[in-house]
Amino acid sequence: MVSDDLAMQVATFRFGVIADFVTGVKLSYGERQRILNQKAERTYQIPGSPRTRIGRSTILSWICDYKKAGFRLEGLFPKVRKDKGTYRKLDTTLRMAIKELKTENLHYTVPVMITKLKHNKILAHDEKINKSSLYRFLKRENLHEVTAQPTDKRKFEASCPNEIWQCDVMHGPLLKMPEGPQRKAYLCAIMDDHSRLIVHAQFYLTETVVSLKDCLRQAILRRGIPSKFYVDNGACYRALHIEQILAGIGVALTHSRPYKPEGRGKIERWFRYVRQDFIPLYADKPLLLSEINERLESWVDRYNDTPHSGIKMSPYERFRQNLACIRPAPQNLMDYFRQIEFRRVRKDRTVQLGGRFFEVPVGLIDKKIELRFHEENGDDVEIFFENRSHGKAVLLDVHVNARIGRDYGPSTHKPSDPQPIPTAPEITSGKLFSRDGVQ
Repeated sequence: MVSDDLAMQVATFRFGVIADFVTGVKLSYGERQRILNQKAERTYQIPGSPRTRIGRSTILSWICDYKKAGFRLEGLFPKVRKDKGTYRKLDTTLRMAIKELKTENLHYTVPVMITKLKHNKILAHDEKINKSSLYRFLKRENLHEVTAQPTDKRKFEASCPNEIWQCDVMHGPLLKMPEGPQRKAYLCAIMDDHSRLIVHAQFYLTETVVSLKDCLRQAILRRGIPSKFYVDNGACYRALHIEQILAGIGVALTHSRPYKPEGRGKIERWFRYVRQDFIPLYADKPLLLSEINERLESWVDRYNDTPHSGIKMSPYERFRQNLACIRPAPQNLMDYFRQIEFRRVRKDRTVQLGGRFFEVPVGLIDKKIELRFHEENGDDVEIFFENRSHGKAVLLDVHVNARIGRDYGPSTHKPSDPQPIPTAPEITSGKLFSRDGVQ
């Protein structure tokens, strides 16, 4: 059995692979085939699997499953195999013949090997072989071909606003603290790749997931939802919670190659501009966190309104040229930023979360439920079961329970409607974005 946590990791990973095809970006047939080939050729770290490659047919099946599920993440949850660890119709003679073919030529693909097996009379002309079993056998026997390809580095630019957001963190100056010694600041910034617009930038005292979530939330509130979020391989970007947030609102999370910052060249150049033009102003006179962020906001506004040498206009002007494809932030955006934990309800209808006990409706006893909450407000916990909300969990008070009776009847609690989940990007022609957000 696959645990709920692993199932969520697998579904989030699969969404990241197919996001280019399901987040609303229109692709020509040739572009679609090119992206499919690229994804099939690269290597991955697949959750819960030793495999490192994904076939074209697998990617296409994930796209189909996601669409059949109504563009919901649940359609990408793994299905339990009943024949795991076996090789259907691969007897000893056939396995030895496969090894001999691979020894003869490592470049033989599975279709070529099947053709040769039929030509050598190992398989009958009309006999079928399960390709999945053959692939698993080759993987287990380390018979896959591994070839080193030269690195393909190309200059790129998104074709429209909010198609790609680049995000990175820069070590900033020392800040004055109300109490205690000075502390170093960290500048988290998000740039729109098409327009070079700084969607949001802010100094924080830590380089953690909490800081990244806050910066991302404010960026979405001001400029809408991107199609792709392009980041490096830092720990905060690899956090499962960030992947779940982005997958929930229909955003693809893409990581640059380790030790290859060239892919984030635009925001790296902007950081260099910050070091040259902004940081020296306050290097000798440390400010409070609120003070430096106030000055940064004014400085970023001037940057967004200044002509950029790479695009021959200001970032703000270019961002406004094509607003029809921008998806606005959902009204319940904060709900997507909640932490998700799975718990099984005990016989006394309680669950433990963060060292404390909460009570849930009687009808959920002995069921595995989802608990969604914000880390900064651990008392506000919403209960979900089978993708439906069952209200808020109540912090256990054993003294109150000692003075009230028990409910032996059936639960009369009516679950609310499921939380809406964005599907394809919503076209919002006519929406205008001001410097502070949607008008």
